[in-house]
Amino acid sequence: MTQFSTPGAAARAHSASGRGARTRIAGVDAARGLALLGMVAVHIMPLRIISAEGAAAPSWAATLFSGRASALFVVLAGVGLALLSGGAAKIGAPKLAGVRRSVAVRAVLIFVIGLGLGILDTNVAVILVHYGVLFACAIPFLNMRARTLGFWAAGWLLLSPLALYLLRPWLSGVLEPFRLGASPLPEDLLTPAVFAADVLVTGYYPVIVWFGFILAGLCVGRLGLARPPVALAIGAAGAVLAVGAKALSAWLLAQPGAMASLAKATDLGRNEFSVAMVTGQRLGGALDTPWFLAVSAPHTGAPLDVLHVVGCALAVLGAVQLVCLAFTALLGSVGEMLLWPLTGAGAATLTLYSAHLVGLDLFSDVSAPLPRTSLFIIYAVACLLAGLVFKFLGRRGPLEALVHSVSRTLGRAT
Repeated sequence: MTQFSTPGAAARAHSASGRGARTRIAGVDAARGLALLGMVAVHIMPLRIISAEGAAAPSWAATLFSGRASALFVVLAGVGLALLSGGAAKIGAPKLAGVRRSVAVRAVLIFVIGLGLGILDTNVAVILVHYGVLFACAIPFLNMRARTLGFWAAGWLLLSPLALYLLRPWLSGVLEPFRLGASPLPEDLLTPAVFAADVLVTGYYPVIVWFGFILAGLCVGRLGLARPPVALAIGAAGAVLAVGAKALSAWLLAQPGAMASLAKATDLGRNEFSVAMVTGQRLGGALDTPWFLAVSAPHTGAPLDVLHVVGCALAVLGAVQLVCLAFTALLGSVGEMLLWPLTGAGAATLTLYSAHLVGLDLFSDVSAPLPRTSLFIIYAVACLLAGLVFKFLGRRGPLEALVHSVSRTLGRAT
């Protein structure tokens, strides 16, 4: 679950000289590589574990990555779209029209790939169908500058969780069923009302909320991320937002009646509820109480969850970009090469994300006896080695090459 680096596969930024030279922003690719590894972790590792004493506890994968890795991917999708449409520079109307056509084609291709991956037997909530819809929704915003996008992003991130809170119960009463399974499938297109409700509101990645992440990424991509002060400011602002949202949630949930109301709505004991707040699982009933608006559990779509994960995404992006700049400044080309496994994987996330899902399906019988941590290490190393090979050969990932070629060709059509 960039875009899955599809705008990232073409993401470029104008050089500081402003003379039109274009280069990749290493921090964007490296952050996308980290997001890929985080997604692989939550797909392979259990989110909830039982200790030797019989008590439930969140796993390290849930604690570190649940909700955050996928949100980072979507924010980086917005960054990639911003870079594709000129970055901090303004592009002319003819070129913008071509970019919009290209993004529309990418949206369709990613949507179709997502439907195909949903057929696999992986028990993974595949995000690519939602990605395609998010790309299509972003097209009208590709001509906006950073200030305008900042206002749009702030408003969307603050108001869309409230819309989700109101719409989900209503849709559950109007539609039967009111949502699909973990991933949209081709046959789901035969029930367009349920399909639309799931993708936009009731599903695992509700576009009505997650589009705010795209807008935040578009805004950041317009700010000149290649400059160290900008990267530092983005990282610091993200850290403050992430920590502040968690702290506010903890304070609200400490108010009289909050925990009791949520425990009753979710039918969970105190320990199970604390685990659910980390994993995001088993919290569907929380929508029955207004205290839902105070939680910050992943994939709930609650206001403080949304602000926390977008803050984490900005903090990671700013920090990773500063690390990449430091590597390059201190070690030159050697520093860039040391980052190749991560940046190479980040530039080929559509391919590697799809490949790891295919692998989880094809090799399920072989991998079933393996410890989950060992299996994660195998897939993580494979992703990094593939990234190193792609970087060394100067090649795009196969799916990135396909999407780039088709979208570029059709995007030039008049």
